[in-house]
This record gives sequence, structure tokens and C-alpha cells, in this order.
Amino acid sequence: MTNFELAKKYEDYIISMRRYFHTHPELSDHEDGTVEKLSEELTKMGVEHVIIPHGGILATIKGPAEKDKGRKVLLRADIDALPVQESDTVLNGALRVVKSENAGVMHACGHDGHMGMLLGAVKVLLDRKDDIEGTVYVVFERGEEMTGNVKNIFAYMAKEGISDTIDSCWGIHLLSTLETGKVVVNDTNMMAGNIMFDVTLHGRGGHGSRPDQSLSPLDAFAAIYQGMEGIRMRRIDPYTPLTCSIGRFEGGKTWNVIPDDCRFAGSIRFYDREGAAMVFYEEFKKLIENTAAAYNCDVTFNSYALPGFAVVNDPECAQFARKVLKEEMGDAVLDYAEPWMASESYAEYIRQWPGVFAFIGMKNPDKGVGAAHHNQYFDIDEDVLVKGAAGAATYAIEFLKSDIDNSKKPHMTHVEILKAKGAWEDLKNLYGIEKED
Repeated sequence: MTNFELAKKYEDYIISMRRYFHTHPELSDHEDGTVEKLSEELTKMGVEHVIIPHGGILATIKGPAEKDKGRKVLLRADIDALPVQESDTVLNGALRVVKSENAGVMHACGHDGHMGMLLGAVKVLLDRKDDIEGTVYVVFERGEEMTGNVKNIFAYMAKEGISDTIDSCWGIHLLSTLETGKVVVNDTNMMAGNIMFDVTLHGRGGHGSRPDQSLSPLDAFAAIYQGMEGIRMRRIDPYTPLTCSIGRFEGGKTWNVIPDDCRFAGSIRFYDREGAAMVFYEEFKKLIENTAAAYNCDVTFNSYALPGFAVVNDPECAQFARKVLKEEMGDAVLDYAEPWMASESYAEYIRQWPGVFAFIGMKNPDKGVGAAHHNQYFDIDEDVLVKGAAGAATYAIEFLKSDIDNSKKPHMTHVEILKAKGAWEDLKNLYGIEKED
């Protein structure tokens, strides 16, 4: 049987797992029940695994010793949900097939499907164990949406000497804008890098009738907001993708009082980290500081992270993935999609181990599926999950058989990634590395 045929054999299981996790969603770093269920399923399958505190699960599947060429590949799924109150219906007004039982918590990004697909891939790999020429690591990652728990997984892997031995990695994400059942593996850009900012402006409040007697932080914010787009226009190449937005604003309590403070937060998304992102990072910081000073306000940077990393596929691995997916599931399965400007912790996997990130489409108007991610109407087309399971298993098995050598390609260690992000607290807590002068 092919991997796809094997995955079809487990389709009911894959869907049942997705429905279980959708019914019992848990927020970032609170996924204890989810981890317990995943561990229970892996134990039933006889798969060796460890639970990494505040990190997730790392499982190991080894092929026959006589076929082991020392090569290793990693497969990953994220497991956390979002603080969204789920709607009763989907886009076409139909009732949901399955609904969250946790008020205000919802799998509104597809991670329930990601878990189902990866558990299905594990079952396929176990059936094909004699064909695994090396080792497959399977990661179920906590806190992808909010809390960055992947750092604890990477620290564990580094401590155990696993990180240095992995040859490639595979990840996949359900995509609401892509036709159902289509799979996309671009040669390079897949998901954007991110700069997160959270800033408080401190002024001096006063009565709304006498703005001249106050130092309004709202006025300073208005000027900063206007200048933000000006940086994009004046300093960033128009052919270089970069977006900026503010998603949070707090200021004032009532209509006739100018507040002492206001707070705003948002993000910048990009692919060119060393160029466009660094330019925007520096220019935006100067804009905030200089504008605040011009309005006689002070500034507190509650957080202003250095640019993170984009999810960028290794071209050789991407071409290989398309080849084996086409051989496994036919030409019609492959498609192209523009890079997504959302961000993903998988960027730090693919910086360490050249590999691929794939999209699998699930837009199906007949089922009312196609709402944007992180939306109360979000839902998935469960029929595509079997393809995701087959894709993960196929990449793992075929990569281990291949002669692709990623050892000489540019990559970073987790320590180098944290240094590049200026994450000195993490470096100290995880590796005992103090901040450099």
C-alpha cells in the first residue's frame, strides 16, 4: 500500500482525534489535558516519547538498525488554541460538526487538525517501519500562538545532543484561503517574520476644555501612527514585502478628561530580516522617541523585540518534497500560494535544520469553510487531513532514503537564534549564558 492508502485506512482515527482536540481546546502553556491525550495515544501505539515541561512532546520512531544510515528527520505539529468564543454556525449558516466545550477558547487556527494529521502520520510510519532508513522525531509543540514554549523543546534537544544530528524538518499548516485538498510547498518564502511592540506614552492629563494645560499622550500617539506608514513609504523598497499594524490601543476613561498615559501595541511583518526589518525596527524606535519628546511626553517600551525569523523553505528540500508528494498523491494535489504574512514559530526549526513548511488548503464554500484564521467562524474541511498525514510520512520516509546533504547549508543553533533576537533572559535561563556587553 502507498502512504496515502495507509493514511486513508486511518482516516476515521485522524478525524476523531481532530474532533477530540477541537472539543477540548486549551490556551498556550495551559495544554496539560492536550499533552496528556497525545501521550496516551502515543503510548497506545507503542511510540517512545518524552514530555518536556512547558515545551510539549518529543517522540522517536526508529527504523531497522541494519538500514540506519545515521540520518534523522523531524516532523512537527502545534497544539494550542486561542482566546476566541466560537460561533455555533459556520459561514454558510450550517451548524458546526463539532464545537468547543471550553467557553471563550477555540481552535481557531487549525492546530486541532495539525495534531490529527501528525498522529495519523505516526500510524503510517509505524506501518512502514521497515522502510524507515534512520530516525524520525515527532514534535507536538505547546504555546505556538502566545508564549514561545518551543524554546524549551530546543533546549532539551540541545542538552540531549539531538539538535546537532537532525538533517531536515517538515511542518504543515491548514490554510483557509487555499482550495480544499491542494498542497503548496514554495521554493522559499512561506510565512513572515515578526517584530512585536508594546509601548506606553506618559504625558500629563487635564480637563478636556483646556488641552493647553495638559501634555496629551494621545496627540503624540496620533503623530506616531501617521509617521509609521511614512517609514514604510520612505525607507522600504516597494518591492520588498513588509506590513505594519497596531492591534491594541488603550487611552482615557471618559469623554472630557485628557489621560496621563496611553498604550499601543502591534506588529511588523516581513521576509527580509537583515534589510527591511532592521531598517524599520531602528526607524520606528526613533520615531516613537523623537515624537514623544516633541510632545513633551516620556516613553516606556514594555516590549520591543528585535526582528524574528521568517519561515523560508530550503529550495532543494522544497523541490524534493513536491516531487515525492506528486508521486504519492498525483499532479493535481500541488498548487502555488503567495507567501502568508502571518508568523510562525516553525521559523526557528527551519533556521536550524533545512527543510520545508507546507500549506494544505481547506477552503470549501459548500461546507461553509473559508473564514479567516483566528476568527469565530473558522472551521476546517476534515476531508483534507488524510493528505496532510500522508504528506508528513512520505517526506520523512523518502528524505531518509535520499542523498540530500544539508550539512553544508547555512543554519543556526538555537543559541545563535536567541542571540540574534536579543533574548538574553532565555539564554540565561536555558543555557546559563549572560548578556554580552
